[in-house]
Amino acid sequence: MNRHLVILLRKLTRRTPRAAFRFFLILTDALLLWLALRLGYSLRFYWEGLTHIFPVTKGIPPLEIYYRLELVGIAAFLFCFSLMGMYKRLNLPALDELIRLFYAILFGLGVIMAAAFIDRAAEYSRLVLAISSSLALVLVFSSRETVKLSYGWLVTNILEPQNVLVLGSGRMSKSIIQLLRRHPELRPQQETIREPAALKQYIRHHHVQEVFVGEPDIPHKTLIAMAEICDSFKIPFRIVPDVLELRMGEVIVDDSLGLPTFQIKPVSLHGWTFFFKRLTDVFLASVVLSVFTLPLLFIAMLIKLDSAGPIFYKQPRMGHRRRPFYFFKFRSMRNDADRFLDELKKKSERSGPVFKMKDDPRVTHIGRFLRRYSLDEMPQIINVLRGEMSLVGPRPQVLWEASAYDEWARKRLNVLPGITGLWQISGRAQLSYEQMIELDIYYIEHWSPGLDLKIMLRTIPAVLEGKGAY
Repeated sequence: MNRHLVILLRKLTRRTPRAAFRFFLILTDALLLWLALRLGYSLRFYWEGLTHIFPVTKGIPPLEIYYRLELVGIAAFLFCFSLMGMYKRLNLPALDELIRLFYAILFGLGVIMAAAFIDRAAEYSRLVLAISSSLALVLVFSSRETVKLSYGWLVTNILEPQNVLVLGSGRMSKSIIQLLRRHPELRPQQETIREPAALKQYIRHHHVQEVFVGEPDIPHKTLIAMAEICDSFKIPFRIVPDVLELRMGEVIVDDSLGLPTFQIKPVSLHGWTFFFKRLTDVFLASVVLSVFTLPLLFIAMLIKLDSAGPIFYKQPRMGHRRRPFYFFKFRSMRNDADRFLDELKKKSERSGPVFKMKDDPRVTHIGRFLRRYSLDEMPQIINVLRGEMSLVGPRPQVLWEASAYDEWARKRLNVLPGITGLWQISGRAQLSYEQMIELDIYYIEHWSPGLDLKIMLRTIPAVLEGKGAY
């Protein structure tokens, strides 16, 4: 590429590379949506393979009557894309992008069909809308993944990533570094600079274009001096408050009263994201319950034949926002198992405020088989349908275990507990208490539909392997 052109591109994108990338995505999305609608019309009415299956009985309508619908359709789809955060987060993993795109197109299709119903001046083919929406999903997803790869290559090899300095060495600073590394246009560097003069020298020598402060104990006067230095270099100076170390992803800045304040909000899963996750839970739980009704009845019969006592085990567990609920399982222990718990706690094979024992004498014969393949967890589908649990999330803890949580571990209670989760597919009972908490906190702070799907898919081989299950 011409050297002068490269220099010009670097100058143009140095300040607003993400804004330019966002504008390009909106433009390409709009063009591909238009193309999908035109192709949908052509395939429906002119492709013999389709017209043979779905004959055109009322004649081919002129393309002009679809012009109004095209404008409504493109606007509706772009609005739904924006609503799903597809222009806010530009570094979504491919699977997350596909899931969000599917939901956005589904809702956009609903808007278009409503508009078509209202417009009585013309009769629109529902098959055209269905084909166009399917094509839009394929075309936009393929385009976005291609653009993201091209953008990553461009900023890495030609435009040069922006140097971003992160001050600090603690957990907060490491979290900032991890988040920044997801953006190909940024090159994060971590330093423990605490003096304004040293910061000025570092910015000058390393061409830093943005500064993050992740060190909570830097004096206010020092921070003000550092901010003035960054202002003299015309670069942003961002302070990440130490409250984020406790509630990462749950803090937003609210200046509605004219005074900037920090407002706590639910992590990741709130508003539309919670609604979609709940909708998915109810749908999948209903499918599982209907498909596995006979096997579940067979398991219930085996439990009844194996030992005296009820089929289900019901126990209070700590749920979302510290609200206790009754947790259902197939009974895998003797009916009087809880009487011996205090005596066995000292033999727990896991550190921390949890109880796990590999050769628990209270487990029945059929119970050992059910536990090995996690079949005892199946009745928790009822908890999912009741809104007390999700298919994926941190496991619900018994009340005495949850009461011993420190502030860090209590973050697990900020989302609905789940039937499966990250630590279930990472070793289950073989993991330490600390590892379990770290995996659950990671899930809460990095939740996405794609992550849920990955966990559910990996749960199947983890269950069949039976590793760490007892």
